Amino acid sequence: MPLHFATEPRTFRRLLGRQDTHDLLGRRMPWIMGGMASWALLILLRLLWLQGFEHRKFRARAEQQHTTLVPVPPIRGELRDRRGEPLAISIKVDSLFADPRVFYPDYKATRGEDRQWGNPDRKAATEVAVKLAPILEQTRAQVLEKLLRKKTFVYLERQLSPTKVAAVRALELDGIEFQPESRRFYPRGSLAAQIIGFTNIDGLGQLGIEQTYDKQLCGVKGELIAPRDAHGKLLILQENYSKMPVNGASLQLSLDASIQHIVEDALEEGMRLTRPHTAFAVVVDPQTGEILAMAGTPTFDPNHILPKKFRNRGEAELSAGEREELRRELERQKAARKVHAVEDVYEPGSTMKIFTAAIALEERKVHLGERIDCLAGRWQYSAKVPPITDTHKHGVLTFEEVLWLSSNIGAAKMGTRLDPAVHYQYLRKFGFGDATGLNFPGESPGRMMAPDRWSVPTQYTFSYGYGLSTTPLQILMAGCALANGGKLMQPILVQRIYNDKGLLLKEFKPTVRNQVLSEETANLMKETLKGVITQGTGKRAKLDNGVEAFGKTGTSRKLIDGKYDMKRHFASFMGFFPADKPQYGVMVMLDDPAGDTTGGDVAAPLFKRIGDGIERFRQTTPDLDQEKDLKLSLRDWPTSETDEAAVHIEMGRTPDLKGLSLKAAIHRVVLVGGSPKVEATPGVTATRVLGQSPESGAPLEPGSVVKIKAGLP
Repeated sequence: MPLHFATEPRTFRRLLGRQDTHDLLGRRMPWIMGGMASWALLILLRLLWLQGFEHRKFRARAEQQHTTLVPVPPIRGELRDRRGEPLAISIKVDSLFADPRVFYPDYKATRGEDRQWGNPDRKAATEVAVKLAPILEQTRAQVLEKLLRKKTFVYLERQLSPTKVAAVRALELDGIEFQPESRRFYPRGSLAAQIIGFTNIDGLGQLGIEQTYDKQLCGVKGELIAPRDAHGKLLILQENYSKMPVNGASLQLSLDASIQHIVEDALEEGMRLTRPHTAFAVVVDPQTGEILAMAGTPTFDPNHILPKKFRNRGEAELSAGEREELRRELERQKAARKVHAVEDVYEPGSTMKIFTAAIALEERKVHLGERIDCLAGRWQYSAKVPPITDTHKHGVLTFEEVLWLSSNIGAAKMGTRLDPAVHYQYLRKFGFGDATGLNFPGESPGRMMAPDRWSVPTQYTFSYGYGLSTTPLQILMAGCALANGGKLMQPILVQRIYNDKGLLLKEFKPTVRNQVLSEETANLMKETLKGVITQGTGKRAKLDNGVEAFGKTGTSRKLIDGKYDMKRHFASFMGFFPADKPQYGVMVMLDDPAGDTTGGDVAAPLFKRIGDGIERFRQTTPDLDQEKDLKLSLRDWPTSETDEAAVHIEMGRTPDLKGLSLKAAIHRVVLVGGSPKVEATPGVTATRVLGQSPESGAPLEPGSVVKIKAGLP
């Protein structure tokens, strides 16, 4: 029978003093789970912090590292004359810049704006400088200094010529890039430069219309998001606009480029013959107040503000001799940029006599044919002041002869018949003592004292043009009131403003400031002043081909150190034609012409030269009112397939234009230094070049006109 043994339950001993695994896990699990939960909570809170509070900061940092916000400059609006001739356009150019980081092997960008540059690789930078220096016409040291500047962007040269661009591109240099820009170009060179003005290298208006209407012309800058590749190069995609640029508006001016050319030629002749300090002239339409031409000497070419040697160089880079040369050049430029017709004030002298006579005639203080004793050329009207004298010893003169022969005494006798307050109010109504409203930088209002400040001789001297000051434009606009039936017009320099799509934004219409005289008095004065040219001091102003004109000579002594200098004077002539219904009012003035000359001697012949030139122009040019506006906007024309490609041109040679779009053709002419002139049939939308003159390959001097015959393809 089997044996059975009684056994006790087995108890397990803890090995080496360790707790049971289940006990250990049970005791530690809450701590493990709590730690994991805390860690997860911290991560969650950190994510919430980063996503909620610092999202923008880190997003901006990432975008800064991988993308660049590239400013996109708008295209500056065009300036055109009243017939659509381009006076200022913007053309595409490239500027060359460097990224100096390429030449710093140890360069590192740290948090924020801090950067660690380390030591430059001068050997690599020198090799690049050696290749670029001759192309950029700079010294190797100048280029090297720019390449090693501790900046992320450095211009090497702004607005390069196509020849330089092609030469640099062929080198394929690392760290050297091009930035597209637009450069202001003035197709007619120095024509109307003082009125049009110019822009600086950043495209901001610095003078004239460019400055006055800078806000309208410059447009609104856009922005483009450009990603960088692995090598840091920008990948510019045109669809990545964060802000679309708005191109500038275009201005149609009242100027007529052909009349402006006639005026400038006449002034050049006046400078050659009479050697004045300066000569200037204004041409206005008396019926509307539109300024057709305004010019002065000396002038300048806005395409070349500084000599070549001073471009792209800071003052620190110049030698002492070069700095002095630059200073003299800047002084000369300052004088050349002055618009004398609106900035200069002078005592008008004899020209003022026509307003004295007109006021007296309007107030019935004198009548046509009235005889006035001019006292043999000397009138001692008061023992306390010097006498009034005439150049010639005139006796009794009629009202008309006082003006024809320009008698100071006769004018003073007419003027002093007027009540001083009435006399003053009429002069104010003629615009004296106030700016003309032209809205042009630097315009002077002139000076004229109120009657309560007049001394004994004031009204006498006012009557023949001394004791008050005016600008040439002021006195011409006052003269227009005699030519248009007694209305003082506000001068107009800008006719219309268009947006970049050719839509009319604003039109400046003729504005009557004052009805100064009755139409009857104005017509009587017109008839009277014809005699100044046919029988009086302005005989040398008589126009050819029987064209009648009327006007007045002026000679006024300069006030130097409180005394009138008998050797220094202004000589002027103001005239209007055709006499029956004047379309042109002309003011010509010479500052200090050589010799003891009068306005009739030196200014009247220039009026004749301008008037005859305008009449010839009128006979050969269609009436502007019958012409259809061609809307010469380069941005609206179809683009040629060659516009963005490399254009093969040769400086000094006429480019081949046939078959190109108008935009491409004008661009090529501009690039070779020519002046494009578009000829198209009115009423036809001209889009393609059908012919040209001179022919392709013909020699072309800088500024020479290239005629472009345009029409439908």
